[in-house]
Amino acid sequence: MLLLAINAWLIYQTRRTELAQISRANSNLAQAVTAQVEGSIAEVEHVLDNIVFALERSDLTTDSLQRMQPMLVSQVAAIKQLKGLFVYDAAGRWIVNSEASWDPSRNNADRSYFVHHRNNPSVRPLISAPIVSRSSGEWIIPVSRRVNDPDGNFQGVVLGTLSVRNLGEFLNKFAIGQQGAIAVILAGRILVRRPFSEQDLGKRLPASPLQTLFATQPSGTADARSTVDGVQRIISFEHMQNYPVLVTVAVGKDEALADWESTSIMQTAWVIVLCMMVAGAGTFVIRAIRLRVQAEAGLRDARDALTEANQRLAHLAQYDELTGLPNRRYFDSRLHRAFREAQRDKHSLAIVMIDVDQFKQYNDRYGHVEGDHCLQLVADAVQSVARRPYDFVARYGGEEMVMLLPKTDSAGAERVAEAGRVAVLNLRIRHEASSLGMASISLGVACLTPQAHDMPEDLIRVADAALYKAKREGRNRVCIDPQPGFAAG
Repeated sequence: MLLLAINAWLIYQTRRTELAQISRANSNLAQAVTAQVEGSIAEVEHVLDNIVFALERSDLTTDSLQRMQPMLVSQVAAIKQLKGLFVYDAAGRWIVNSEASWDPSRNNADRSYFVHHRNNPSVRPLISAPIVSRSSGEWIIPVSRRVNDPDGNFQGVVLGTLSVRNLGEFLNKFAIGQQGAIAVILAGRILVRRPFSEQDLGKRLPASPLQTLFATQPSGTADARSTVDGVQRIISFEHMQNYPVLVTVAVGKDEALADWESTSIMQTAWVIVLCMMVAGAGTFVIRAIRLRVQAEAGLRDARDALTEANQRLAHLAQYDELTGLPNRRYFDSRLHRAFREAQRDKHSLAIVMIDVDQFKQYNDRYGHVEGDHCLQLVADAVQSVARRPYDFVARYGGEEMVMLLPKTDSAGAERVAEAGRVAVLNLRIRHEASSLGMASISLGVACLTPQAHDMPEDLIRVADAALYKAKREGRNRVCIDPQPGFAAG
């Protein structure tokens, strides 16, 4: 009887341990899926930012739009989950997109995202529920942004579409069993779910204690019955940091505990035998413990592998793959933190905007492979002049880079910028389309001791204006464009 009581206690404890290990593995997988999907959305947002930036810098003429179309096609080809890119004018008419051919009479003014941007002055990106694409007939998830004219009036919408099919294929790569499910949810509506069903796309989840938990906690794990198909599952969830999107990863509870159940039955049978064969009891107990230790070691290895994968994904989300520099999103977060510190400590903060001169001509003459190599060399040269531990260099987009120089006055920022310009010239990168015969950069400097009413965007705006001044005055130079409240060089 004592052996049977001990066996029952061991089964209970093993079940608790098994559930805890399943929850940890589920949570790690939810974090990995969340990081990957958030990274895909962030890539599309970055592309939309670049398109809006290009649109707001040029007149929307037929020629300028035609020149933009190859860029849209190349962006779609570079990002697997991206189905298409579209630009609509203020009336909803298609003016340029990544499609090979399209009907210019089409109009998207009735789409919910278009109505939202037309009525809402915010330029933040909008993620919408899945819809059927009018160009391809496939299910897509719209990610859109408003375009303004120079006066801030509504000028149109830029749209990037995520392929539901590609996202579904990504979710299918994870081993979660026959009863498992993974869902990406926006404001209580399903964006995509595994197992896939068209009826689930855009479906609003009914109110339930599980939905309340999702709404009140940033992440967690619950043992609950699915409101979609009624299967009892162990559900882990994770909210994205930068978007109102929730990812849930779930395994069927019965399926997850099947090994434990069969092991428990077998263990009980052995205990009964052991009760009749006292002499062999020790051997069988040791064997059961060894198996359990091996299982726990395997789960720990899986957990460590997932942790390492999460760290790699976090690095990819913050750094530019081509140059190795921090990317735009990482720069924005560092800028806001440095700006708050400068406001608090009342010290100066400088930004240097950098652009490779005549880079399009370089690409046209030598090809994109050499163009990428040129950007890598320029990035290394610029990075080499930012010597202080808290100086920060990032790739801002395309051939543009940016320096963030805390505790630096105007004169100091100008010296660093000039050192960067000279460092690039010293590379002596051949550029026959340039009047210098070699690659060069133009730099715009802005410096500010920020007050309570100032914003980080003010620094970027003034540095960008200084950069364009350098371009206008002949390139290969450093310019400071003084603005009210800003320091002159």
